[in-house]
Amino acid sequence: MCGRFVVARASAELAAELDADIVTEHPAPVSYNIAPTTQIPVAIDTMADDGTRHRRLESAKWGLVPSWAKDETVAVRAFNARSESAAAKPTFRDSVRKRRAVIPADGYYEWRTAADGSKQPHYIHPADGSLLLFAGLYAWWQRPDNSWLLSAIILTRQSPAGPLAELHDRIPVFLNHDDLTQWLNPAHPGDSELVAEFAHRAQTRAAQLQIDRVDRRVGNVRENDAQLIAPISQ
Repeated sequence: MCGRFVVARASAELAAELDADIVTEHPAPVSYNIAPTTQIPVAIDTMADDGTRHRRLESAKWGLVPSWAKDETVAVRAFNARSESAAAKPTFRDSVRKRRAVIPADGYYEWRTAADGSKQPHYIHPADGSLLLFAGLYAWWQRPDNSWLLSAIILTRQSPAGPLAELHDRIPVFLNHDDLTQWLNPAHPGDSELVAEFAHRAQTRAAQLQIDRVDRRVGNVRENDAQLIAPISQ
């Protein structure tokens, strides 16, 4: 999966679709060209002292910064994680076990390289306009000034045979809305088997996606408007 995606819905709409009962006061902005290290919306479940489970819609840095990191520059290298190995990697294994997240999106971009070496972007999104849900992980990192940074990554898996594989050999691990309670459950320790189960389920959602050729302006992170996802002629 390439490192660009789209969130075209405001936080109130995302909170309603994700059944979040707590919403951050500083939401990630609507964006048609999200790049790594910028702010993204994430949903996480937490347990209150009285045992009540809450779903929170937060804003996180895209790129995981584990609690033991010396500085937050590691986020540049850790915006995606392979589902096949995440549970065994020191950077991700604690998050697999107890800090799993959902990253909502309207769609994401991939590039196809032509015979002449030029790269054509494509926008991948649900054909029915529904929300995409990426399986993710999150972490908290304490800055030198004692403030806290929330960061997150997107889990990926091998692309199933077909049009998606022709664009890239990896896709995000897609979740269905009915998966959220199980995936986000902070009381259920995660492991490689749990991740593999959800990675396998992602094939169903992948089959429902539409691929549109879009404007090459997507390649410039400073470009950010709704016309970026408008289909263009072949």
